[in-house]
Amino acid sequence: MARASIFTFGNSRLRQKLASGEGDEEDMLRVTSAGGVTASGWSRDGQFLLYTAVDTSTTLRDLWVLQRNDLKAVPFLRTAFDESQGRFSPDGRWVAYISNQSGLNEVYVKRFSADFSGGSGSAGGRVLVSRGGGTAPRWRGDGRELFYLAPNGKMMAVEVKFGQEFDAGSPAALFETPIGAIFDDMTADGKRFLLTAPVGPSSSAPFTVLLNWTAGLKK
Repeated sequence: MARASIFTFGNSRLRQKLASGEGDEEDMLRVTSAGGVTASGWSRDGQFLLYTAVDTSTTLRDLWVLQRNDLKAVPFLRTAFDESQGRFSPDGRWVAYISNQSGLNEVYVKRFSADFSGGSGSAGGRVLVSRGGGTAPRWRGDGRELFYLAPNGKMMAVEVKFGQEFDAGSPAALFETPIGAIFDDMTADGKRFLLTAPVGPSSSAPFTVLLNWTAGLKK
């Protein structure tokens, strides 16, 4: 299946365009919630898209899943708390996401179910992955490790095991990121990380602008 780029249009639509640049933009989803919609991640086979919809009148941020073939959408998690930043595991069986149900943002993992007949895209209980807060979960290419950004700016890694159940090890710090950095992505082997970091003040030397300098030539 051809890869497509997904972006938010007008705060209420998700639109797609082929990554090759061919063809026109197409609407995938239009929502009526007051707070907008943001895509967060495709399944590896390109069949399902996770996105966050904001409804300030009811449940704040909720995590939804959209089936690409028929554009059918169901909630993955819809609670009284914020859920967002959903990412499919490489095998498509699990979803890592963040929730503030404990009082601060933490990384959790929950099983994905492609059977939407029950009105939900998730199954079973959730597993806490982070400790003391975390955002921006990312899977290693083989699905055996999860990375996330801790509140203190440290990049964390967690070994995971899964079969019928999901088991997460203890988080270990890898390195400290620049202050205010955003964790964008990483290579499949988990060895290189892409961060967006704020640029500090310019260190350029000051200079003086002299106006009307030609007047001095007449003296």
